[in-house]
Amino acid sequence: MTRPVLSSADLDELAAARLLALEQMPYLGTALFEIVPVAAPGLGTFGVDAAWRLYLDPEVLHRWGARATAGVLLHEVGHLLREHHARHAEQPRQDPWRWNLAADAEINDDLLAAGIELPGGPITPAWLGQPDGELAETYFTSLLASCELPSDPACGSGAGGHRLPVELEDDEDDVPRRTAIEAEMIRRKVAEEVVGPYAGTVPGGWRRWAARALDPPVIDWRRRLRGVVRRGLSVHAGQLDITYRRPGRRRIPGVVSPGLVQPALRVGVVLDTSASMDHVQLSAALAELDGLCRRAGLGPDDLVVVTADVEVHEVGRLRHAGDLALRGGGGTDLRPALAHLAAHRRRPRVLVVLTDGFTPWPSRPPAGTTVIAVILARRDGLVPADPPPFVEVVTVASVG
Repeated sequence: MTRPVLSSADLDELAAARLLALEQMPYLGTALFEIVPVAAPGLGTFGVDAAWRLYLDPEVLHRWGARATAGVLLHEVGHLLREHHARHAEQPRQDPWRWNLAADAEINDDLLAAGIELPGGPITPAWLGQPDGELAETYFTSLLASCELPSDPACGSGAGGHRLPVELEDDEDDVPRRTAIEAEMIRRKVAEEVVGPYAGTVPGGWRRWAARALDPPVIDWRRRLRGVVRRGLSVHAGQLDITYRRPGRRRIPGVVSPGLVQPALRVGVVLDTSASMDHVQLSAALAELDGLCRRAGLGPDDLVVVTADVEVHEVGRLRHAGDLALRGGGGTDLRPALAHLAAHRRRPRVLVVLTDGFTPWPSRPPAGTTVIAVILARRDGLVPADPPPFVEVVTVASVG
């Protein structure tokens, strides 16, 4: 079946609304231009999924007009920036309808305070009998005790609400999507804009969100990671291997002497994609490692990346951390992944393992390598056993 597409008139109307939204809240500009519009005739509203795809009904787009559509665009990117889908998943009780209402209340008080026009009767904290400025979790708790609810806002799975019938599957590659890593980088960029040049014009809820997003962790894991990786690279950078493929410079009659070569310096990365992993932390750690390798002069060919739970999946030539598709979701045993890299034809000298630590470790390191474990602390507070002594450990206590 042919997928509906937006007409040139639809795209013009959407562009006008996006520019108006940018004028009203310029600090959200990065997010506004990263959403991927998808035509959804008959939907009757707008909604988002966690991959930053915006599903919109063209008829509603034209009926609302540019100003009200701008408000809805700001509302929907608010769901994505504030990670409402992930926060709903953390709740002891799952109720997409009530959570969507609570998430709407968290966003809409800031929009209305800034004079943003929203169509229909938007859900506000006052409607819930609650004060402005609270988090969705507070409003959700209030709604759990309520039997009378307005109609489902139908903002989609990206808001933590019910999945819309028009939402695409993750493997439908003909429509672009934003990966977890890209989404985390968008959030950090927007947070920097909020606390930077626009700080004096930003509603309180967005200022508080940005402060939480940029709050440095108790342990400066980025600095620690940089130091450990650089030390690992320096250990191997000056090493020489003996080879008979290049004869030695010193000539001895009747004797073929080996030459010395400097082995290529490569970094192997194991990404633990088991079900227990926190992908927000994983995304931040991988992006930091990606930048670190580039600053060290390592290109895409010098990085060997695998994802693993109990199975190992090698990633193709990775040009940017945001290009990575995370595969996995089962139990955890990263020993096959380390063995895979140790036997790789482009054998890495430094191995970096991004994991929550709940994995068996090999009894000894692969020969001639430095092994670094970046331990991503779990939200449930469980602490893994210490890795073996040959593993250098960097602990990520929290991210944003």
